[in-house]
Formats: sequence, C-alpha cells, structure tokens
Amino acid sequence: MEPHQAVRRSLSLFLLWFLTNSILFAALLALIGVAILYAALIAILLSLTTNVLAYRRMELRIIAKVNAEEIDKGSYPKFENLVAGLCVAHGFRNPNLFVVPDSAPNMMMVGKNSSLGNLIVTTGLLEKVNRVELEGLITHELSRIRNRLAFLECTTAVLVAKPFVFFPGFVKFVTAKLFAPWSVAETDLQAVALTRYPTALASALSSLSIDGRELRVNPKFCRHLWINPPAKALIKSGFSTSDRVAALSEL
Repeated sequence: MEPHQAVRRSLSLFLLWFLTNSILFAALLALIGVAILYAALIAILLSLTTNVLAYRRMELRIIAKVNAEEIDKGSYPKFENLVAGLCVAHGFRNPNLFVVPDSAPNMMMVGKNSSLGNLIVTTGLLEKVNRVELEGLITHELSRIRNRLAFLECTTAVLVAKPFVFFPGFVKFVTAKLFAPWSVAETDLQAVALTRYPTALASALSSLSIDGRELRVNPKFCRHLWINPPAKALIKSGFSTSDRVAALSEL
C-alpha cells in the first residue's frame, strides 16, 4: 500500500465519522425540540469538535490504554542509542520512546507521520532479543510510520475497532476493505531492504511467535498494532507472524 493511499483512507474514515456524528447529533437535538436550523449548526459544531479531539489525541489514547510510560533519557541507553543510530543511518525522524513494564515481548508504533511517531516497547522484548534482532524490529516499526500504515492502523483502532468492539463481524468487514492483505509483509520487505539482513527480522519474529505471551493490559481495539499481534486481535493482518517468518526466510 502506498503512503498516499493509507492517508486517504484514514482521512476518509474521519470524514465519514464527522458526517455520521453530525446526523446523530442533529437528530437527537431535533427530538428534544431544538429548531432544525439550530440543531444542524450545533450538530456540525459538536461533530467537528469531537473529530478534532479524536484526531489530535488518537496516539495518546492508545499509549494510555496499553500502560506505556515515556522513557526518561538515559534510562535504556542501548535501546535509545540503537533507535537514534538507525534514524540517522536511514533518514528517519526520531520517534518518542515509550516502555511498557511487561514480560511479554512486543513492540508497536503509533502516530500519524514520521515527525509524530511514538515507538512503544515492552521490557520483555528488550530482555529477550539480541541487538541485531532488535535492529530488525525497530527498522520495521520505523518503516511502518514512514509508509503511513501506522496512521491507518491507529485510525481504524480509534474510529472502528473501539466503538464497535462488540461487533467483530462488522469490524472485520470494514477493515478488510481498508487494508491490503500484504501491507505488513510489504513493510517487512521495506525494513530488510534497509538493514540488508532479513535473517535478523525473521529470527526476532520467530522468537516472539514461539514465546506467545500476551501483555497483561492489552485492549482488543488496538491489539493489531503490535508487531506480533495476538491470535485474538480484533483486526486481522493478511499475514500471520509465522507466514512473515517463512517469507523472510526465503530472501
């Protein structure tokens, strides 16, 4: 999926959300006796406000829900230096760094674009993988924010999966229209094109898949954001982690 496609689909979701909220607010105001013209104006204002807030606070909501804490400079020097080095080497913007104190090894990127990226890692991941494997995982997540897949994933988490968490069939139907089935695998290829070492990413993903532990706090609506999504993620990727490992092993 091209970056402009991910952006267009994300913004289309926000527009649809704005129109839906406007209609609902207008109908509710009309039901309680507000004049149609005033109801429409108030509804548009309310819908615009909720949309702007949802857009601006999207990442913060996800970060808070997974209990991530911002990393104080120097707290995880090896990890911080590796991220900084990869950003310099491959022309990425430095993301904000967060850690989740959890033994389950995993990582995710949330954000709208490279200048607003937030890289979240668990303590379990930092303890489990070696430096070369960690480099492969970080490069994948940096590629995910560059190609704007992270933006689309965050948008669907907040605007589709969270409101309709009890309607998994509907979520599956909508997201199948939004995501190309090969998007995650394509991001893997973009990452290894930079590191030139597919074995490292394959080894790291295989290690995470075999470990299989799930975070203690792992809301359904954002499980698909993890680099190794749990089997019960509400939004499914076209490629499972084992499929991605197999594909990378062929390179």
